[in-house]
Amino acid sequence: MEKDIINQISKNIKKYRLLNHMTQETLATQLHLDTQYYAQLERGERNFTLEKIICLCDIFNVGVEDIIEIGDSRLENTSARLQNIVSMLEPLSNSQLLLVEKFICEIIPYTK
Repeated sequence: MEKDIINQISKNIKKYRLLNHMTQETLATQLHLDTQYYAQLERGERNFTLEKIICLCDIFNVGVEDIIEIGDSRLENTSARLQNIVSMLEPLSNSQLLLVEKFICEIIPYTK
């Protein structure tokens, strides 16, 4: 169980690093870490300290819950979430919908 949590946190951090178009080296430098050590952290071979997680939240401009989010609990009410998204998209113009589609296509590869 603990290893699963560490792996999920590492996966979330990698996702945000890629979304911010950062290399491991760049992020390691910002965290004042050796690149090889950072790579071990990102692979889940070592544990991030709370201090480093807070630094990452500042770097990525996200909340701690985004980094430490574990499991698929956010997907429990998928039908209601989808309905909410559809209702938000309905008033958009075609050009706005194209922009949303482009954004989604850019983000999806980093969420797996």
